[in-house]
This record gives sequence, C-alpha cells and structure tokens, in this order.
Amino acid sequence: MKNKGFTLIELLAVITIMGILMIVAIPAVTRTIENSRRDTFADIAHEYINAVRNGILADNIECYDTEWRVASANPAGTYYFPICTAQANCGALTGHNDMTGARIEQSTKDLMEKGGKSPFGNAEMQGYVKLVKAIDTTTGKTTTKYSILLTDTGKHGIPSETDENSIKRGAISAATNTNAINAPASGGGNPCRVS
Repeated sequence: MKNKGFTLIELLAVITIMGILMIVAIPAVTRTIENSRRDTFADIAHEYINAVRNGILADNIECYDTEWRVASANPAGTYYFPICTAQANCGALTGHNDMTGARIEQSTKDLMEKGGKSPFGNAEMQGYVKLVKAIDTTTGKTTTKYSILLTDTGKHGIPSETDENSIKRGAISAATNTNAINAPASGGGNPCRVS
C-alpha cells in the first residue's frame, strides 16, 4: 500500500518556515509602500510649485498687492498661492473677501486639473506655495524663490515651510498643523489666485 501526502511534521515545518518568511517580508513591504507614498507626496509638492511657476510665466496667476493684477506685474515682495482641494477645509483667508473657501478650492483645481490629492488615502490637501520676488536694483534682474507648506487631512505632509530644493522623501512626515491654509507665518505676504 502506497502512502501519498505529507506527514504532520513536514506540514508543521513548512508552516513554520512560511511564518518566519512573513515576519521578515511584511515590514519590508510596508516600508517600501510608505517610502513610495512619501516620494509621490514630494512629487505632488513639486508639481504645485511648477504649476505656480508656469502660471506666473504665462500670466495666468494674479496676486494682490494694492489690487489684483498678474503676478509678473507685481512689485518685489512676498506672495503666496493658497492650496486647498476641498471647500469644507479651506476656511477664510486673511481678510480678502474674494478669497473664500470656494474660490480657493476652484483656484486650486484650475491650477492642477483635479487639485492633486494626497497619496495617503487620497486625502484632501491644504497649504500654500510661497514665492518671494526680489529685484536687483543695479541690474534690474528679477529672481523668485519658491517654498511650500503642504499637508493632508490625514496629518501627513510637509509640516513646515520648505524650500523647493529641499523637498525630498525625508521632508514628508506626520504633520502637526492640519490647518495650513492660513498665510505664511514667517514673513506673511499677499495672496495669489488663478486669474
């Protein structure tokens, strides 16, 4: 009589080996997924900065100084483009009555077709792109530096204002400020919107 199949000892050995492999593999897979989400978040932050930069170059963005006008015509100073993908989270902004939550949400969608939601559970995003425009008085050359603060409603993101060249996987962390739509804390500035 031929006995086909596995013995109990063989089955237990295979289950034990599979269990050890799972214990080793699951943290590595989880870490890879987390790093991928952080990289994607950093890419979205760069996309927002590039969209603002391109909008300014194409005269599609206007900023407030003493009145609303295309950003390229504004004098040297600090300006920021508020980002918010859901009106319910946008709130009011620095006393400019035409920068309501609905206007900020629409301006964000106009900037980047769907608004660029978070890779962490497709959560809503909020924050701002800050641009500092400086004009060299001797040469007349204009330089603009960009930075961003961007968080999602799941408390992930770039929790403090970060220069565009410093946006990397390591800059993405648990955000403590989930109401990041307000004007930049350091230096203030005037708001911008898609015209």
